Amino acid sequence: MMFHIFLLCLLCTALGAPPTDDLRSPRDTTKCGYTSCHKTDPEKLNVHLVPHSHDDVGWKRTVDQYYFGNNEKDHMGIRGVEDIINSVVQSLNEDPNRRFIQVETAFFARWWETQTDEIKTMVKELVNNGQLEMVSGGWSMNDEAATNYQSIIDQMTPRVGWQIDPFGHTNAMATVLAELGFDGLFFWRLDYRDSEARQTDRRTEFVWRGNSDLGSKSDIFTSLLYENYNAPLYFCWDIQCGDEPIIDDKSSTEYNVKRKVDQFHKRIAAQAKNYQTNNILITMGGDFTYQAAEMYYVNIDRLIKGFQEFHPEINMIYSTPSCYLNAVRESAERNGITFPLETNDFMPYATSRHTYWTGYYSSRPNSKRFERQGNNLLQVAKHLVAFENAKNKSFEGDVIELKKIMGVMQHHDAITGTEKQHVTDDYVRMLTNAMQEAQKSIHTMIFDLLKYAVDDESVGATLNSCLLSNVTRCAESGEQRFTVAVYNPHGHTVSHFVRVPVVSTKYSVAGLHGGKIPFQISPVIDTFSKVPGTQSLYELTFKATDIPPLGVNYFYITKEDSTVNEPNLIEPSDKTVLGTESTGIEIDSTTGLLKSVTLNGVNQVVSQQFLYYQSSNASGGTRSSGAYVFRPSAGTEALIISDKTEFVTYQGEIFDEVHQKFNDWLKQSIRVYKNENYIEFDWIVGPLSYVNKLGIEVITRYITDLDNEATFYTDSNGRQLIKRVRNHRPTYEYTNEEPISGNYYPVTSRIVIKDKMKKIDMAILNDRSQGGSSLTDGQVELMIHRRLMNDDEFGVEEVLNEREYGEGVIVRGQHYLFSGFMSSLPDNVRLLTLESFAPNKLLLRLEHPFSKDDDEILGKPVIVDLKDLLTLYTIKSVSETTLGSNQLKSDNVRLQFPIKGNEKATGKELTKEEDETLKVTLNPMEIRTFILDVEARQLTRITGSANIHLPHTLLTLLFIAICVFH
Repeated sequence: MMFHIFLLCLLCTALGAPPTDDLRSPRDTTKCGYTSCHKTDPEKLNVHLVPHSHDDVGWKRTVDQYYFGNNEKDHMGIRGVEDIINSVVQSLNEDPNRRFIQVETAFFARWWETQTDEIKTMVKELVNNGQLEMVSGGWSMNDEAATNYQSIIDQMTPRVGWQIDPFGHTNAMATVLAELGFDGLFFWRLDYRDSEARQTDRRTEFVWRGNSDLGSKSDIFTSLLYENYNAPLYFCWDIQCGDEPIIDDKSSTEYNVKRKVDQFHKRIAAQAKNYQTNNILITMGGDFTYQAAEMYYVNIDRLIKGFQEFHPEINMIYSTPSCYLNAVRESAERNGITFPLETNDFMPYATSRHTYWTGYYSSRPNSKRFERQGNNLLQVAKHLVAFENAKNKSFEGDVIELKKIMGVMQHHDAITGTEKQHVTDDYVRMLTNAMQEAQKSIHTMIFDLLKYAVDDESVGATLNSCLLSNVTRCAESGEQRFTVAVYNPHGHTVSHFVRVPVVSTKYSVAGLHGGKIPFQISPVIDTFSKVPGTQSLYELTFKATDIPPLGVNYFYITKEDSTVNEPNLIEPSDKTVLGTESTGIEIDSTTGLLKSVTLNGVNQVVSQQFLYYQSSNASGGTRSSGAYVFRPSAGTEALIISDKTEFVTYQGEIFDEVHQKFNDWLKQSIRVYKNENYIEFDWIVGPLSYVNKLGIEVITRYITDLDNEATFYTDSNGRQLIKRVRNHRPTYEYTNEEPISGNYYPVTSRIVIKDKMKKIDMAILNDRSQGGSSLTDGQVELMIHRRLMNDDEFGVEEVLNEREYGEGVIVRGQHYLFSGFMSSLPDNVRLLTLESFAPNKLLLRLEHPFSKDDDEILGKPVIVDLKDLLTLYTIKSVSETTLGSNQLKSDNVRLQFPIKGNEKATGKELTKEEDETLKVTLNPMEIRTFILDVEARQLTRITGSANIHLPHTLLTLLFIAICVFH
């Protein structure tokens, strides 16, 4: 994330220089990067001890409680991360041989802001001489299942990935780290069978190619930790550990150096068998360790001395992940060692035969949706801040807190839903406050964009976002007249359907320059009666057409006198065929359930069911469903909630829809917009009640007669589709003890099945992360809500039983059904990021969102001319950087690791021809990042289309409707 709160010029560029020989020399701040690494011995086994502390940015405690050490009862006497960093810095300063890695930037930045200049100078020296290494560089150690790649990119910077605790690992994450310029990636959590097979076959280290379209540019060297990320058993010397210290006083009856060294040597010998080079990495630390850093370091010092005395054939050194990577590379080149090439991901994660961590894909669904809203607002706000820079106005301070909390929300115990309830509440508090702060000046920026004064009565002076519009609460829409501002964050002209809760049935809608806008008013599907605030009984829908690229348009909504005209409320209909000949649905007249779907003029049998799994309990030593784990009761199938609904259909000029009521806690509307090519499913689930004293996990299932041959596809963090084969894993022998949860995968944006014979693809797009699968050919299911009775005993120590207003929470969400969608989407460039970078400089990311396999036309390279890209700016020059924008692409020299039977990784940078013409080429699945040197243009009014010709993709919906009231 672009904070620049503290200096991170902490890894020097002299990466290829030889390491130092003298381990006991005084601190030398001229040595940095790989030159600061302790020397390895080519003739010995080199044991790299990596001191670290894994500090969750919220889990059992809130972020503040973990930082300051409050709520001590929840975590084994742990005080706070503030104490950990203080303690580590002092201990590192005592001895230049010692090393430490700092991971969670959210905590470190907070600590840094309160330090004296003297301490800051000391820390810079510690970093520059290699004692303190910043790894990953993320505000948090992000989850990899439920996160979107855009949010991952936003929060990352340094050179080594340290993903030791997320619950499975994705191709997109590997690709992002490679494109950020990282040298390597370390992780631990993967399926227990996969881990065992890799340990046996010495495939614990490999080159991971995250994206076949990008080829070797997406390669990253990957190393699996041996057992876990904790110190070896009996070798933790922190406050909460209680392990026997190493006593090196030979005159003492407690002297134990040789015994402890021999004990540690057994662990080393076992680990070394599973790695190819003469280097192994051992983590020395764990959750919230190094509160008493000096105690820990003194024992490690004695351990190293003990090996020098009793096992001189072992070269044991303090190290860091970067130093280990460099040593592995040198050893491989020296000894002709090559590493296998991997192309698969590491999802789902299982720790035993009956324990699949596939429940967290869907846990706390409201939090997952709220995080998406936060990201939408952040991207919009960054655009607007960048525009204001053209007028020499700075609003950067408004978005700082939102950038921070969005980084925190990516944490593997935040967006995952695997934290305690009071921590969830705190995340919501922080995100709400940050979103409100970001909105504080958006109205000013938008009015500037339209060249209106803030106090112009025709527009108004205040702006609010209706964050509760999904529960029919938008107090300002009850006013006599209000204005809706619709901003288009894409690089292409787009139209969008706007839905606003309203309190009446008689309105008029006008455009910015006059003229009536067609609209419909429909009854809301639910009034959410327990939610406080102004309750709306209706919903007004209109189409905001042709919003210009990175542009905004206003729509005026006026409540009319009841005597003036007829109500605009659409009336119930007895029709069961809704939509048009090209796009429509058919409802079964007896059951009220979906019967068929027409898309692209082709009718396809599609039905839909809502079902639930009864969760297992923990009796008899078995595992129960919990925040992490999904495990239905043994031998059960999903049960249908209702095979018949109460339903009513509505028809209008803009859309047709059906309202379905399955029972008191399950409702849905299915909407068909005229002249569009998708079907919208808007469901409301909850409050859930336990069934037979067991937890309940609700799914929706889409059923067709397509033959997908046990194969389906899920996205990887919103990017490429990954092939999944039922009851199969490509890298190890899969056993099918859990046929349901073992076939669940994370779905962050879409799940697809394909019938090769019929040449039909069916895709379901979702509005948040969910677990999903195709358990039977022709079917797709997604889990939409969970309420459980047991803890799965993986540390959170709390049942996933969210409550609100005295009962279980209600969840509302949307699915979008597309058929044959890949061939119908328009062109192949997406504006991924636009934000201010420095005075007269902008950060721009362009993305090719399609794979070579998606479409013959869309899957081809595309050329983008940057010259006239931005209306407000003239682009004077362009520099290409790594994905994280922290290093010029031409300066990024990554470590190269030899691959078995394959080429080395290569990188792409801005060519001279591209630089001179400002035309850049995007290859399939490629993201390119540029720093634009710009000059503000002199313009009088911006209401028409900006000169941005970036084509369109429906794979991400980044619109935000902003209401302006007076």
